Amino acid sequence: MIRFGRVVASTAAAAMMAAGLTTSFSVAPTEASAASNGGIATFAEQPGAPPNYIFPFVNGQYGTNNNQSQLMPLMWLPLYWIGHPTSSAVTVDYKLSLANKPVFSNGDKTITVTLKHYVWSTGAPVTSRDLVFWMNLLVNVKTQYDGYAAGSWTDHVTSFTDPSPNTFVLNLSQAYNPTYLMYNGLATIVALPQQAWDKTSGSSPVGTYDETAAGAKQVWTYMNTRSLALATWATTPLWQVVDGPWHLQPKTGFQVTGQVILVPNKSYSGPNKPKLSELEELPFTSATSEYDALRAGTVDYGYVPYTDASSIGSLKAQGYSIKPWYLWGFSDITINYSQPKYGALTRQLYIREAMDMLVDQPKYIKVFFHGYGAPDYGPTPILPKSPFLNPAQTKSPYPYSPSKAKKLLERHGWSVPAGGGAATCKKAGSGAGECGAGIKAGTHLTLTLLYSSGFPFLNDAIQVMRSTFQKAGIQLALSSAPYNTVVGDGFACIGATPAKCSPSSPAMTLYSSPVFTLSPDAYPDSDNTFGCGAGTNGGNYCNNKIQKMIETLAGQPTPASKKTLFKYEVQLAKQVPGIWFPSGVWQISAVSSKLSGVKGQDPTTKIYPTTWTLSS
Repeated sequence: MIRFGRVVASTAAAAMMAAGLTTSFSVAPTEASAASNGGIATFAEQPGAPPNYIFPFVNGQYGTNNNQSQLMPLMWLPLYWIGHPTSSAVTVDYKLSLANKPVFSNGDKTITVTLKHYVWSTGAPVTSRDLVFWMNLLVNVKTQYDGYAAGSWTDHVTSFTDPSPNTFVLNLSQAYNPTYLMYNGLATIVALPQQAWDKTSGSSPVGTYDETAAGAKQVWTYMNTRSLALATWATTPLWQVVDGPWHLQPKTGFQVTGQVILVPNKSYSGPNKPKLSELEELPFTSATSEYDALRAGTVDYGYVPYTDASSIGSLKAQGYSIKPWYLWGFSDITINYSQPKYGALTRQLYIREAMDMLVDQPKYIKVFFHGYGAPDYGPTPILPKSPFLNPAQTKSPYPYSPSKAKKLLERHGWSVPAGGGAATCKKAGSGAGECGAGIKAGTHLTLTLLYSSGFPFLNDAIQVMRSTFQKAGIQLALSSAPYNTVVGDGFACIGATPAKCSPSSPAMTLYSSPVFTLSPDAYPDSDNTFGCGAGTNGGNYCNNKIQKMIETLAGQPTPASKKTLFKYEVQLAKQVPGIWFPSGVWQISAVSSKLSGVKGQDPTTKIYPTTWTLSS
């Protein structure tokens, strides 16, 4: 799931990026890095999308892959690890998990978790109290958590206890599908170092503030404030307390440009100890600047822009191996249903159906993604393959047809200009053959669309889409901005009514492709994306029938859930909560022959630098 934030670069760093190349900063070796001798590997961040949140209790605005998949898990481990270092399987990897397999009892309403032996970088053990700390934040500030969805398991927690240092017990008021609860519940829990983070200010001593509702809110407020202070990440002692294999290099491990320098955690007690002495994650303002750095040999693990796919042969000649990276996620053009000016238009299902008919997904994949992608006709990805996909969802409920889209609008009271352009509502009202509730006679069918700059393939697809929409009677008013800015603007009205949503907010946003990664919520019920009031429901979509299906799905036992899931996928696809858009691969990865140990590409976008080594 991708979300928001803006980063201000220093003048010097901005000049380097404007020149098309980001270089690493000179750093002194630390005690931890001196203990490893596997070299310094460089990994390219997505263009215009540097990390901008570090506290591993994330709200929807910051639930981006660059934060949640490629930064936080390297330092703070989830209770259960979804994904795998050597395959594209979307499964639980118990070897990399903090705990052993959970035990369900009491009709699946009680879950008992036994922790393995892990220690914090301070030397203190990771205990069940650290899980209670996370849960105290969840139950008291759950609307600030990106995995929250109304009616989900988070609303049915009755108690949680730590009867022993390595035992955690969670009690729910109702039973949930164990598969759902694992993927969308237990796997989202992160052990937080209570012995270091249970603070309400920089000057307060560590306490047990989280044990009261007021105290938990104060703790979250303080930690959120520290997380937003990007310039202090590398110098703040809070972020040096980790249980994962890496930590920020002290003092210089993070720059506001997005440059990340990670070094091995010498106290890490889990499997796969780091072999590299350093991992550098490099920011880029555009795909072009990243590709220049890749060809110059300054990036070990990067990506080929779609527009440069024809030059892959030359990269192979340089010694790079090419690996398409498919995500466990989907794409749509997110609709802001609270937008006061345009919401009456987008709330009409027939208008959304018409827009869906105007996106030629197979053509976009062939022309703009150079074949590296898959169509999205609903909430469950077609690729990578999984048992969660209803075969019916491999076909569009509204196949591409500009002529049918135009006729659909005309049947609902719109007059489409002969040469194309914004249609005009001629039959106001909410009856058959009329424009719909809230749409006045004379209204022009114009919608604003904000999309991310820095992605040439995306710009090309949007320009073609605008032309197609215009011919059918829908005028798109386009604007673009850096990725993090687009995500922020797209979430500006989350939870707001039309009266409280800014008239200048975009009617629709397209962040990139793919848009949503089903991580950390890997079970594809989309409850936190399309559930009423959900934590990452940036467009405020709410359909009571869909909501009921989400709640029913989560509560069913595993044998019955597949049938319900398949039905839900088809129903949601037909509702077009967002305009379905094709998903390109996360990236066409290019891995240097000097970098060994890259054995697979995790569809949740996690990276596994503990397995990497670098030769000279």
